[in-house]
Amino acid sequence: MKSLRMIQVDVFSERPLAGNPLAIFPEAEGLTDEQMQRIATEMNLSETTFVTPAAAGGDARVRIFTPAMELPFAGHPSIGTACTLVSDGLVAPQEPVTEVTLELNVGPTVVDVTVRAGQAVAGVVHQGPPAFGEDIPRDVAAAVLGLQESDLDEELEPRVVSTGLSYAIIPLRNTRSLAAAWFNFDLLPEFERRYAELYPFALTGDEEPFAEARCFGPLSGIVEDPATGSAAGPLAAYLARAGILGPGAARVLAQGRHVRRPSRLTLSVTTEGTRIVDVLVGGGVVPVMTGELTF
Repeated sequence: MKSLRMIQVDVFSERPLAGNPLAIFPEAEGLTDEQMQRIATEMNLSETTFVTPAAAGGDARVRIFTPAMELPFAGHPSIGTACTLVSDGLVAPQEPVTEVTLELNVGPTVVDVTVRAGQAVAGVVHQGPPAFGEDIPRDVAAAVLGLQESDLDEELEPRVVSTGLSYAIIPLRNTRSLAAAWFNFDLLPEFERRYAELYPFALTGDEEPFAEARCFGPLSGIVEDPATGSAAGPLAAYLARAGILGPGAARVLAQGRHVRRPSRLTLSVTTEGTRIVDVLVGGGVVPVMTGELTF
């Protein structure tokens, strides 16, 4: 029998029992790929991370698993794991911000961790420059969400965007259309093969949160994700290119309301001239559970 220490945090929230839960195994050295996948399936959260000693000059090697597969990058696991490494003393805390470099499957990923009284309370993950993919036909985007073309935003077009993982950014007319959206499972497999995972959003018309989004990923074991940092980055780039998110401005995105896990993500971009050189996604992190897994 083996025992592994586990820490669970809620990410993209400033209070417990909200945001996106994450299980972290900070001493995962020696686990096989199969064991990591089986443990992530057992945890049954959107993602579970496994931390081993750094191998390429970073602070830690981190692998990310959903209940169904390994991911090369994800937002809330990066932020939650970096904050846990600081709070757990595995990375020396420095106030007010500790820079943590995670060795992910996409390469070194920097998270700026906000520290108060020696404890990490929030993080911002740097996702780098975006890659803009192809436009998605409006009728195809509407159909896969079980909507009509009239439910889509009149001025913005659906498009694939990536900052590490690709997402189908689908702008909807309003939050009522967003609430009515749901994946058409008959169309979803072919849609994801052709384009990417679904990330519909709508502008709220309010100051903050200025937009709300949902993320459907049943094919990766996540029916609806409470908060998706790896998709919020592409959305930030999309909105910046559309002139809606100005360079250097930090705006709040809401997610998770429809699964009773309200989440708040901060979005911003850094530019050089007209080129987006970095996309930043941040939010709070709250520890909620510690335990031991025996297997």
